[in-house]
Amino acid sequence: MMMTDQLNKKIHVALSTLLAFFIPLLPIALPILIVLLSLNWLMKISNVSISLRTIKQNRALILMIILYVLYLLGLIYSSNFKFASEILETKFSFLIIPLVYAAYINETKLQFTNYLKSFIFGCITYAILCFAYATYAFYKPVYTDLYGVLYDLGSNYFYYSYLSSVFHPSYASMYAVVALFSIYYLYKKELLRLNYFWIPVIAMFSIYILLLSSKAGWIGLIFIYAVFIVDLIRNSKYLIATAIVGVLVGLFLFLNVYYAPLYAQRIPKAEVIENAINEKDKDNKVVTTSTDGTGSRIFVWKASFEVIKENLIFGVGTGDSRDKLMEKYLEKNMKTEYEFGLNSHNQFLNTAVSVGIIGLVVLILCFLMPFYHGWKQKELLLVGFVVVVSMNLLFESMFERQSGVIFYVFLNTILCSTFVPIKSN
Repeated sequence: MMMTDQLNKKIHVALSTLLAFFIPLLPIALPILIVLLSLNWLMKISNVSISLRTIKQNRALILMIILYVLYLLGLIYSSNFKFASEILETKFSFLIIPLVYAAYINETKLQFTNYLKSFIFGCITYAILCFAYATYAFYKPVYTDLYGVLYDLGSNYFYYSYLSSVFHPSYASMYAVVALFSIYYLYKKELLRLNYFWIPVIAMFSIYILLLSSKAGWIGLIFIYAVFIVDLIRNSKYLIATAIVGVLVGLFLFLNVYYAPLYAQRIPKAEVIENAINEKDKDNKVVTTSTDGTGSRIFVWKASFEVIKENLIFGVGTGDSRDKLMEKYLEKNMKTEYEFGLNSHNQFLNTAVSVGIIGLVVLILCFLMPFYHGWKQKELLLVGFVVVVSMNLLFESMFERQSGVIFYVFLNTILCSTFVPIKSN
């Protein structure tokens, strides 16, 4: 018995709602849901032709597919096929999600608000679980093995990677910032009211992002509050705007410096940055490596630039990026970076290392095109999403993990399906 069109669409919407909910909550469920979405898409053969026709008319969607194709072509001149296959598997959502959702553009537009709310509630659930475990560990206490010594970390269980065990803090804070932006968008569209439920949620997310201590998360939080404060000032609510700034600064200082001194080190140090840039310390001694996160990033960025210059057009190949970076680290005596096997810690650089300047241009266009349409149509959520994600990509190679790929591709796809106009060829 053939599946009816109506049933096919209902299954797609149900699976999409689950996907939106589990993206910030349960990464192990995501590949299963994507497989089910793909199978449901293929159950109606006409969906394939609809997708191909729609993809050609929405350049924001086709760019993600082109990026994947470039990584696929990068397999041709790769020597490390095992790592290349892992990369292609990780990035497979760049190909399949835009193709699947291109057949359900109307459903995406109709269900967009529900998908957004589902993502927000997934973020709320994860944040509550994180706080619940941290509270349990604080009062139990739970002892953590640090270099062979058991410690009761006390209040530090509410900080950084101890607070978010499923996702790296950078990913968890990015999800939370986008959730805050989504709440603001729904509020401005009068699709939710700032009542006794949503105000505590906003406060929880703000504290949660501060405690996660991701630098990109802090910047993202400042960005969303800056947008909100400008909105308040436009409406002559100066007192409220000033109070919010004061509370936010107070929370930052209390939570990141006084409350848990262990993670005050998350604040970048000027001396470390200067040493890494100059490759010399204050005593004029050569510095080639750093145990500080910020210093290490600067060193791997510089090494990545050198690899890119040596393989400018096509890159080193999809499977050889890690090997070439390790070789460069050894060449430059970057012991810490080599020991931890660090990638470029910048997705734009990581992409350029793998598939060259061509891949870098396509990746940048993946952000520029949605930003242009969001700005032109005054769709703040699309603009905010592009800014927040691209900013995170400057500090982390987030598309080297499925947690970053699926999050970006799914949200970018539903946003571009909703807000980017279809152009006939």
